[in-house]
Amino acid sequence: MAHEATVIDQGPLAYRDIELSGDPDLEHGLRHLGLEPADTTFRLLEIPVAAIGETRFMATWTWTSQPVIDAMSAGHEFPPIVVFRTPLGWNLIDGVNRSYAAWHLRLPTLRAYELIGGPA
Repeated sequence: MAHEATVIDQGPLAYRDIELSGDPDLEHGLRHLGLEPADTTFRLLEIPVAAIGETRFMATWTWTSQPVIDAMSAGHEFPPIVVFRTPLGWNLIDGVNRSYAAWHLRLPTLRAYELIGGPA
């Protein structure tokens, strides 16, 4: 599976400077990883949807994000998802509904903020 990413902005982009989706999920996800959001940095990429680890299981999901699917299908621009790199690709920190919609619509790529730094 290809894991190539296109770098849009090498960063580092401070948490306060990234485009957020408007819910607290990213903050919760970062804190779950033991990180304080204000201390994190990111870079902006375009990544293959198929390289997002959670997409391997999406065919078995019984729920859908129909409003997000409909909006994405109509061309609505969403904030980038947020991921961290693993040897197998990327894992989600935030953006499961956007990732599901992209997977469902068979989009090849999504914009993503990659977590590149936390407290030293």
